[in-house]
Amino acid sequence: FDGTFAGPEVWDKHMLSEYVDKYNGVPLNIDNLVTKLIDGKIIGIVRGRSELGPRALGHRSILCHAAVPNMKDILNKKVKNREPFRPFAPVCREDDAGRFFDIQGPCKWMSFCPPVRQEYQEVLKSITHVDGTARLQTVDGRNPSFMYYLLTRFQEYNQYPVLLNTSFNIAGKPILNSYKDAIWMLENTEMDALVLDDYFIEK
Repeated sequence: FDGTFAGPEVWDKHMLSEYVDKYNGVPLNIDNLVTKLIDGKIIGIVRGRSELGPRALGHRSILCHAAVPNMKDILNKKVKNREPFRPFAPVCREDDAGRFFDIQGPCKWMSFCPPVRQEYQEVLKSITHVDGTARLQTVDGRNPSFMYYLLTRFQEYNQYPVLLNTSFNIAGKPILNSYKDAIWMLENTEMDALVLDDYFIEK
């Protein structure tokens, strides 16, 4: 039994169509999402059941491109409102992990901190700890997920198919579990857009 996403469903999921209409949402287009991420946009994700445990694995996540210069500082200042020294975690496909990180095999639940390979530590500075490691999450294609599909398309557009993945909340608050709270984050921080299930909402 895989309990990764055995947390609760979105509490106000019955309100999705109302939120989509009110905030001019459009059906999600993965290629458009990839382009936004490559351009440095910060995007919140609320899809399906939440992660089981205090971690963001793609269902209650804030995503941005790990190779955007100074992204850690941008995200801490514009959205998370937390101490600037705190690092963020990377997510990539399991097939790509060995290229960027000194690891063999899966790292599905952010349980390990493998070294970032020396040649990528500068370009992936936003997810690299001061000791050269990173709290990696890998996704695989054996049970294709939204995150795997996104990273696969990302790889077709960019030479660094690694995303920065952090929990969808701000300092002092738990990981959110409602579309209402996600929209509050969009309106009250400098986040750029939301993915609510299969819809895209942009400022």
